[in-house]
Amino acid sequence: MRHFLESLFLHFFILMVIPLFNNILFRHKKTLHRKIIMTVVILSALFLTLIFPINLPNNVQFDMKFIPVFVAYFYLSPIAGFLSILEIIAFKAFTEPSQVFSYFINYIIMSLIFYSTNRFYKRFTMKQKISITLLIYLLIMSTRIIYFIKIGDSHFILHLLLSIVVSWLALASIIYIIEMNSIHVSMMEKLQNADKLNAISQLAASVAHEIRNPMTTIRGFLQLMKDERNLTLPQTSFVTISLSELDRTQNIINDFLSLAKPMTSEVGCIDVSKNLFDVIDFMIPFAVMSNVEITNQIDGSLHISGNQNEFKQLVINLIKNGIEAMPSGGKLTINASSIDNMVTITIKDKGIGMSKQQLNQLGQPYYSTKTKGTGLGLLISFDIIKRMNGKYEIQSEEQKGTCFTLKFYEVD
Repeated sequence: MRHFLESLFLHFFILMVIPLFNNILFRHKKTLHRKIIMTVVILSALFLTLIFPINLPNNVQFDMKFIPVFVAYFYLSPIAGFLSILEIIAFKAFTEPSQVFSYFINYIIMSLIFYSTNRFYKRFTMKQKISITLLIYLLIMSTRIIYFIKIGDSHFILHLLLSIVVSWLALASIIYIIEMNSIHVSMMEKLQNADKLNAISQLAASVAHEIRNPMTTIRGFLQLMKDERNLTLPQTSFVTISLSELDRTQNIINDFLSLAKPMTSEVGCIDVSKNLFDVIDFMIPFAVMSNVEITNQIDGSLHISGNQNEFKQLVINLIKNGIEAMPSGGKLTINASSIDNMVTITIKDKGIGMSKQQLNQLGQPYYSTKTKGTGLGLLISFDIIKRMNGKYEIQSEEQKGTCFTLKFYEVD
């Protein structure tokens, strides 16, 4: 019994290396390097569980190879998961050549199940993930339990049940540590962004007035110069460009002030359908100039709580971004409907799209996918969504387009 418990806890501590390395490497800027190192760590842990199995009575061996495979598929990548499956099959081909075909079939089926359920797993909460892993693990181990119950060796069954409990605790612990680390890092990033936003707000309020005064003077003199008849064509062009850049600077200052001004906006019931149609009518000229077709499917009688002007500003920002993402023209689709007492609005373009790295940086101050962008438009949009107690989801793929999904609580 002592040797059995030592083997059991040896496996447990071998597997704890996986979340330890994950936490150390989580903030590694080069994602590819992090994935390669984590793949090596998982494959090494898997190899150790295979060569040091837990010996049960009746010359039966038990190991925790399921856990590294699970972590590889659901927390790293399908490639890492597939490599772990290949490692198991290769090991069994060397140690149990007569059983290798059955192992091959079993683990290929497991691989397909894990691969197909991976995207759904990511949507669950941490508690749901732990519960689901318990269910999956019990289903996998139920065949062994039933078989050995028929043998009738109660001492053996006790060993097996203890092994299953410790295995599941190891898997649950790994999931908990990885998820908590992810939550911690996410909170730290949000705090850093909040500090940046606070610094911008304080700076904007104090500097905007001082900047506007000389800008007004400069604009006045430039306008007078533009009206002069003795200017050459290049000089007129230079003045026009200068006025255009002054206007852009003015818009940036307005964006800064939108972040800095006190939130004293009046909250009321917003007719989503009416406001969306108003915004679409307002944006059609800009869309036509950009050779973009706007289509919509908006249900009637959709109402949410918030400030009407801020809601319009939010939708205008997202539609404008969608149009600008299609420099060669295209189609922008706007849908709105009520689903489970939530008003869901989707704004989908078929533009240049974004990479995963760009998606992760969206909404950060000074970050923009546009050459002359400041990132403040989306920052303001996300701030409006937060004030309206809404949620947003962004799906994007390079060269295929982007879809913004907004969800707000419906009111009567």
